[in-house]
Amino acid sequence: MKLVIILLLCHMLYCVDVDKNTFSNYKDVKTQHLHIEWLLNLNDKVVDGSVEYTLKVFANQLSEVHLDIYKMNILFIYYPSNGQVLKYHVESDPIQKDEQGDKLVIELGQVYKYGEIVKFRIKYQIGEDARALSFMDPSQTDDKKAPYLFSQCEANNCRSMIPLQDTPSIKFTYSATVITQSPLINVFMSGNRLQTQKFELMGNYEMNSIANIFQFELNIKIPAYLIAIVAGTVEERSTGARTAVISESKNIQKYKDELEDLDQYVQYLEDYIGEYKWGSYKIVILPASFPFGGMENPLLTFANPTIIVGDKSGVSVAVHEIAHSWFGNTITCNNWSNMWINEGFCVFLERKGLKTLFKDINLVHVNSQVGNNEMNALIKEFNSSQDDFVKSYASLHPKTENHNADDSFSTIPYERGFQLLYYLEKQINETRFQQLLKAWLQEYEYKSADESDFYRFMILWLKVQLSAEEFTTVKKSIDNVYTKWVYDYGQPPIQETFENPASKDVLQLVNAWIEGKGTKPQNYQIFDGFKSNQKQLFLSSLTEKSKDITEAIMVSLEDAYHLSDLRDAELLFRWYALSINTKYAKDTTNLQKIKAFVGVVGRMKMVNPIYKALNKETATQWYQENYAFYHPLTRQSIESIIKSKTIIE
Repeated sequence: MKLVIILLLCHMLYCVDVDKNTFSNYKDVKTQHLHIEWLLNLNDKVVDGSVEYTLKVFANQLSEVHLDIYKMNILFIYYPSNGQVLKYHVESDPIQKDEQGDKLVIELGQVYKYGEIVKFRIKYQIGEDARALSFMDPSQTDDKKAPYLFSQCEANNCRSMIPLQDTPSIKFTYSATVITQSPLINVFMSGNRLQTQKFELMGNYEMNSIANIFQFELNIKIPAYLIAIVAGTVEERSTGARTAVISESKNIQKYKDELEDLDQYVQYLEDYIGEYKWGSYKIVILPASFPFGGMENPLLTFANPTIIVGDKSGVSVAVHEIAHSWFGNTITCNNWSNMWINEGFCVFLERKGLKTLFKDINLVHVNSQVGNNEMNALIKEFNSSQDDFVKSYASLHPKTENHNADDSFSTIPYERGFQLLYYLEKQINETRFQQLLKAWLQEYEYKSADESDFYRFMILWLKVQLSAEEFTTVKKSIDNVYTKWVYDYGQPPIQETFENPASKDVLQLVNAWIEGKGTKPQNYQIFDGFKSNQKQLFLSSLTEKSKDITEAIMVSLEDAYHLSDLRDAELLFRWYALSINTKYAKDTTNLQKIKAFVGVVGRMKMVNPIYKALNKETATQWYQENYAFYHPLTRQSIESIIKSKTIIE
């Protein structure tokens, strides 16, 4: 009872049932369906858009609809039934305009009552200011044949692409018609593609210009951040009965070979959690400027080419994104202060799938150790800040009000969330916890939830499943840690090391290198036999002990393993960041390799640690040189890093 009261107080204090990162009046009116129409002019980097809204009223009386927008040109708004043009205005907060955008206030011209349906259309135009979109010139693509466009809407960036209720609390179906101005351009979206037609462009377009029209629909409700589009000289190759790979033609065979087991990965997760209900599963290998390792858009996962290593060691990213089909896409966090409801559960399911893939639970625990090391480093970093918002990023309930929700994204919701679930599984037992997760999915299927929803569901489920005596014991073990795990800024209340035989040799080798002070350990060559995640653990453990790493050790490590020339970007970025932090990367040769890396990899996980390690002058110079290559979200992140250096210096 005591914990329930605390949770209720926390619920009131943080308003976890309210999304503070939306300007929409989503409590009063809720989107049911969107129909999107886009004309893509990729040469001029402009999209002409039209959206028809179907909304349901949940207030007693409704006279206005408020939507989220970001740097968008609204042309006009009208009722499609009679052509009546609606009045609107934009409310801006100077502080929030660049962070979160503006409120679009639409006057409906009449009063709607509870339960009634509202339908209207908005005509608008967007361009390079849309931070969800990356417009690429042909020279920036692999095929060099045509322009390229891709989106990244998570967290609150869909409002730069479509005027809408940009909150994970609201789920809706959508359909889309996309017209291209080039016959070379192929289009995919996070929905089922219905048909494609060719037609001749008339009017002001070039004579005899043939373009394409693509139609899509998704009849499963999703939040706004899962709307996605990719347009370019991309093609699809099947990898199985229900899976496929999409990319530009230059590398598609290589990508298909690396991801040939996608069908099996889906099956691994189905065996643990239940039926995959989304139909097909396709993964798009995007250009290297994509800011994330992967993005779980339904039916159309986006992935960075850094996951293609050549030895399938990067496929855990694909397993993670498939896992989102259950946790994130089916059950969704109801605001970005509860991102762990997406990511913590997803990492937990991912590692259940990797247990089958690796056929060795110890190798799965190595992944957990790498995550634990990097989580602990971030907790220390966030807690060293003087900003209370930044400190809160160390918890599972970061403060996001009046901030861009992207700022709070880190490995914390992934690893801290995973560790909470790992702890709960040990208290409840593995088989019963699996049953609990299946019941949780069934109860909240296609809904949005927060940490108090999960707690209440878990306790009620356990009360039914357990004897009175066992329930009392298990509940006490949960109540002792749950709110601390979610809300505290410090380390998790239960420390888990995930030590295992697969990591023993790794950690012993790390210590041997440090104790040798530059002399190669006798068994130094065992590094070559390590799996990729063991090598990641080796480098993350060296980073943990960076104060003990001398230049002599770094020189000897390079000589032994040629770390600066590895193909695996997961290893390279860790080594490069360590090289800068230990002053090893101080000559032109070393720095040029690192500079080349951040000029061809735009994945924030990999470039941010390097920019953090650089001095302000070098970071600024490299960023300016690579500005055109980076996605808008990567730019935003690096600019924040450089700004923090200014404050510190």
